[in-house]
Amino acid sequence: MSSTFFGLELSRKALGSQQAALNITGHNISNANTQGYTRQIANLTATTPDTIPIAGRNLSLGSGVTLDTITRARDAFVDRQFRSENSKQQYWGAQQDSLTKVEDIINEPSDNSLSNDLNQFWTAWSDLSKGPENSGARSVVRERTLTLTDSLHALSTQISDRQNDLNSQVNVQISQINVYASQIKDMNDQIKRAEVSGDSPNDLRDSRDKLVDELSKIVSVRVTETRDPNFADRQVNIYKVDIGDETSPQTLVNDGVVSKIVGNTNQSGLDIGFGKNDITTVQWATGAPNGCSGSLVLGQNVGTLQANIEVRDTFLINLQGKYDSLAKGIVTAVNELHQSGTTGTGITNTLFFDSAKLTASTISLASSIAGDINNIVTGLGAVGDGSIATSISSLSTGWSSLLVTSQVANKSTYGASLGDYYGATVAQLGVDVQQANRMKAGEDVLLTNVANQRESISGVSLDEEMTNLIKFQKSYSAAARMVTMMDDMLSTIMNMGITR
Repeated sequence: MSSTFFGLELSRKALGSQQAALNITGHNISNANTQGYTRQIANLTATTPDTIPIAGRNLSLGSGVTLDTITRARDAFVDRQFRSENSKQQYWGAQQDSLTKVEDIINEPSDNSLSNDLNQFWTAWSDLSKGPENSGARSVVRERTLTLTDSLHALSTQISDRQNDLNSQVNVQISQINVYASQIKDMNDQIKRAEVSGDSPNDLRDSRDKLVDELSKIVSVRVTETRDPNFADRQVNIYKVDIGDETSPQTLVNDGVVSKIVGNTNQSGLDIGFGKNDITTVQWATGAPNGCSGSLVLGQNVGTLQANIEVRDTFLINLQGKYDSLAKGIVTAVNELHQSGTTGTGITNTLFFDSAKLTASTISLASSIAGDINNIVTGLGAVGDGSIATSISSLSTGWSSLLVTSQVANKSTYGASLGDYYGATVAQLGVDVQQANRMKAGEDVLLTNVANQRESISGVSLDEEMTNLIKFQKSYSAAARMVTMMDDMLSTIMNMGITR
């Protein structure tokens, strides 16, 4: 037969369990707007029943309720989807940002663009061909040339500055990865200590997941959580974080062990598209554990680190090469035509540009032309001959028949003309920007869908929590009423046989 106070003990368990469930619900409501918070669930379970003998047999009599566990409403598959899409969205976002800034630097089409300066340069030669003896037209050619070279110098400098900015960002991102890795490792240690003691530190897990979400913006991230075989009697997990290309396992954090990455710098300062001390590759630090060595394989189209490295090392270097090639083409073609004519004073083989300066950052007018506009060649020597000036001006739309030995006549390098070559360069930039905008918009939609799915699982619904409040409050009130009832019953028993 059960104890007389069995009902009170049963009610006590109910009061404690429902009170705990109310506190958990209150915790959810308090953090409804907390970023990274995961809704917690109170898992109530029936306690072990008591066995009582009745009429020669045993019966199990329920002994009440207890709060078994507090779990997070989390789906590992959705988390992985979110982090994967987050890495892709951040990659295209960084690409879009960088390419848009490059587009602003080039500033095409506008009155202050290189194409406008080129047109004015060709036009100045065309005007000179109509009046070869006109000193004003000669002065205009020289001034338009100086403007063109200044524009090329400025563009080359701005591209280099953008490379330096991206290199600084890569530096910061490498540091961020190492900081996140250390913080995740520290969280692993705290969570494991709690798990060993039998606790379930849900809020610490939320903080760790938030760190992983932030890490996924920089590089591709995959999380693996397995049971620690050293603790067979309780749930203690091993938490591992891999980064980079999925086909090449690279472990950044393995439970309580963390690997670090470093930027390999160009100490030589050679002209390979980088300045001295610029980061050329991202590598695992010397002696990194977990079998990591060599360069970090980042994967394709994932994370802001990969985007910044690609723009800095591929796009900007190629763009700088296009401008250098354009400068070389202008210098080579104009000089060859200019050398084929004769100045008004009878001098031949005169250079218009400095032939030793063939890049966008160095292109400059020959000193003889800068010092005396009369050294500008317009024709083959006859008074009023503007054939050379006409040939130079036509370089904007085609190749002069006078160009025999120059490499710029090679259409595989420059196409139909120098003007078309630069137009193709600008058009390709526009295509790249459009692709980045389109991919960014697509990834925004995908990320929003996955984030909404994640929120529907892990987010706090105030309507649902208010319902839980009423449910647990009613259960608490019923348990309290049971205590009152048991008190009345016990009072009746205690007062039996008492005569007043």
